[in-house]
Amino acid sequence: MNQTVYYNILKIILCFVFIFPLNGKLLKPSINGEKKEILLIGSKRRIYYPIKNDHSISYSLNGPTRLEFISRYPVLKRKKKSHRFRYKIVLNERDTININHRYKVQNSIKSVQHPEHRYTYSGNYFINLKEGKHDIQILGHDENKYPVLVRLISKEFESTGKNKKILTPMVHHRAVSIISGKKEINYFECNSKYNLQIKTRGPNRLRILSRLEFTDSMGPEESYRIRVKEGPKVLGTYFFNTERSSVSQIIEKPKIVPGKWRSCEIEVPPGNHLFTIEIPDKKKNILTRYIVHK
Repeated sequence: MNQTVYYNILKIILCFVFIFPLNGKLLKPSINGEKKEILLIGSKRRIYYPIKNDHSISYSLNGPTRLEFISRYPVLKRKKKSHRFRYKIVLNERDTININHRYKVQNSIKSVQHPEHRYTYSGNYFINLKEGKHDIQILGHDENKYPVLVRLISKEFESTGKNKKILTPMVHHRAVSIISGKKEINYFECNSKYNLQIKTRGPNRLRILSRLEFTDSMGPEESYRIRVKEGPKVLGTYFFNTERSSVSQIIEKPKIVPGKWRSCEIEVPPGNHLFTIEIPDKKKNILTRYIVHK
C-alpha cells in the first residue's frame, strides 16, 4: 500500500505529546451523507458512505482529534486476487492526500442492501488534527470501477498511565542514542530499505515514538509516514509533520539534527503478536522507540 502525499501539509496535522486516543465515534458527513451502506461484520452492523468521482462527502469538525479513515471496496464476483482502489482526502480546501489501497476479499462480510456483493479487507489511514475547526472532503477516483465505501472515526485523547515497558526490536542495527536535556534515550533506526519487527503479548497498547533525521538538504519542517503491519495485513499508515529539534542531539551523528518526536499507538488484542514497522518514504531515516502500556 502506497500513498502519494503532497508534503505541504505542514501546519494542519500534528501528533500529540503523551496522549492516547479513547474509544472513537462514527462521524456523519455534513454534506452528501444521505447515501449509506450497512455492512454486516461478524455480529455487528457498520455504516459506510459510498464515494465516487462524481459524488464526494464532506465533514466539519473541531480538533484536537485523531481521525481514522476506514475504507473497503465492493467486488461483484468472488475473486481471490487483491483489488486496488483509490480515494482522496482534502483538508481545509487546501491540502490533498492521495490514498492507494490493495486488499483481498474478506468473504465473511455482507451488505444489507447488496447481499450479492463481497468486500475487501479494510484499509486504514490515520491523521491527527490540531486544535481548531477543520473541513474534510473525501473524493473518489476515476480509476475505480465501483464506489469506495468509507467511514470516519474520531477519537479524543487522554493522558498516559504509569504502567509501561520498553520493547526492543527483534533484529536491529545498534541503538542510536539521543540526548534531550539531561537524558540519554535509545532509538532504533528504520527506513524504506530496513524494516523493524516488534513482538508483544496483548492485551495492551503499543506506543511508537519516532523522530525524523534531518539532513542539510531538508527544510525546517518535513513530513513522514510509518506503516504498521501484522503479517500481510496493514493495520494502519500514520502521517506525521515535524520540525528540527533545538534541544536534542544524536550522539553517533553530530551533523544530523533529530526532529521533534511524534507518536502513534496501536491497540493490541489478547495473544502473541509480531508487528512489522515500515517506512514508505524513500531517503528518509526514522528513529523509533517502542513502549507497551498495560
